[in-house]
Amino acid sequence: MEKKVRNPELVAMGKRVRMAREGRQLTREQLSEAADISGQFLAQVEKGEQSMTALPLKRVVQALNVSADYLLLGNSSLGPRVGLAAEYLSSLSPIQQELLAETVFHMEGVLKALKPENE
Repeated sequence: MEKKVRNPELVAMGKRVRMAREGRQLTREQLSEAADISGQFLAQVEKGEQSMTALPLKRVVQALNVSADYLLLGNSSLGPRVGLAAEYLSSLSPIQQELLAETVFHMEGVLKALKPENE
């Protein structure tokens, strides 16, 4: 059986949907209920196997509290580097994510310690 080739744009959008859902600590079931779409449809979207029409997209955007621009294009109001960082972080193993989080919190403490008192 021949493997179906998935559209790279749909795969990227599905990945952003999954990252936003996981970032909000929602299960697929919770998001599908909040967006009034089926869990099977959501799973297909996240895998890049299915595209969304306007109404389901609007509902997912509202349920995730993200912009359509972010889900469709990867644009973030915080700038393109945030999207790249999020994609990189999602590619790390859980252990790597934990180590990076510890490093960031450590660096925050260092930066606070170096901050001049008059700021």
